[in-house]
Amino acid sequence: MSRFDDDVRVDLRGIYADAGDIADYQGASTAPGILVVIDRDWQVYDKDQLPMRVTTISVMSADVPQSEQGDQINVASDRTWTVQEVLEDDGHERRLWVS
Repeated sequence: MSRFDDDVRVDLRGIYADAGDIADYQGASTAPGILVVIDRDWQVYDKDQLPMRVTTISVMSADVPQSEQGDQINVASDRTWTVQEVLEDDGHERRLWVS
């Protein structure tokens, strides 16, 4: 882990406060009024290894200890999203493919 990565982890809540939206998370974990970050242009690969763009929502693991397919995220400024898959989880932050 680089020093930059360590610094980002220390200020993760501040980063979410600056760039995030307030949301209610319901499913494997229930967490009302948390901060989430929406990315509408994330690249993943389908089963045939073809690239495609999807929407993701990142949550802090401290706020949402567990995520599963089918969980709901109601973003106050946007809409309700359904978790399709956990794409990344480094123990501090989790990126979820949503639709």
